[in-house]
Amino acid sequence: MLLTELTQILFAQVAAPNVVAEKLEFSFWDILFHGGAFAKIVMVTVLTLGVFSVYLFFERFFYIKRMTTKTDSNFMHNIEDFIKEGKIVAATDYCKTQNSPESRILEKGISRLGRPVSDIVSAMESQAQIEVANMEKNLNLLAVVPSIAPMLGLLGTVIGMIIAFFDLSHSEGAFSPKTLSEGIYTALGQTAVGLAVAIPANFFYNILLTRIDKFVLRTQNVSGEFLDLINKPL
Repeated sequence: MLLTELTQILFAQVAAPNVVAEKLEFSFWDILFHGGAFAKIVMVTVLTLGVFSVYLFFERFFYIKRMTTKTDSNFMHNIEDFIKEGKIVAATDYCKTQNSPESRILEKGISRLGRPVSDIVSAMESQAQIEVANMEKNLNLLAVVPSIAPMLGLLGTVIGMIIAFFDLSHSEGAFSPKTLSEGIYTALGQTAVGLAVAIPANFFYNILLTRIDKFVLRTQNVSGEFLDLINKPL
C-alpha cells in the first residue's frame, strides 16, 4: 500500500512540469484571432493596413530612387557648353534625352531664355513642384496608416474589454480569473498589433520624406547653377 502511494507521488511530480509547460506555451497568432467576429474584423483590417504600407513604401522608394539616379554626372557641364556656343535647341534636345526631373526643370528654363529672369525662375519652380508632386503621389495614404492603425487597435481593445466584463457579469458559479484574464490579453493583443503596424509605417513615411527633401535641395542647387550660368558674363 505504501509502495503504491509513493509510486503515485513520483508520477505526479514527473507529470507536474509537463502541465506547467503547457500553461506557459505562448502563441501570438492564437491571440490575434482569438475572440468574436468584431475582433477578427479589426485584426484583419489592421494587418491589411500593414501590408498596404509595406507595398506603398517599396513602390514609392524605388520610384524616387529611379527618378533621382537618371541624371548624367556631366549634365551641367554639357548644358554650359551648349549655352556658351549658343546651341539652345541642342540644349533643349539634350535635356529631353536625359528624361530626369533635373533635366525637365532645366528644359523649362532653357526654353524661356531671352525672357526676364523672373519668368525663367517661375517656369523652373512650377516644373519642380510638378516633379515633387509626382514623388509624393499616394504618400498621404501612407501617412494615414500610423494614425488609423493604433486607433483601430485601441477600439478593438475597448470592445474586447467590454465583452470580457459583460461575460464575467453574466457568468454563474465561482469566479475564475482565467475567464477575465483571457478576455483582457485578447483585447490587449489588438492594441499591440495596431502599434506594430503604426511604428514601421511612420518610419517608412519619414524615410520617403527625407529622400524627397534631398531631391528638393538638389533641384534648388541645379536651378541656382543654371541661373548663375545664364547671368555669367561671356
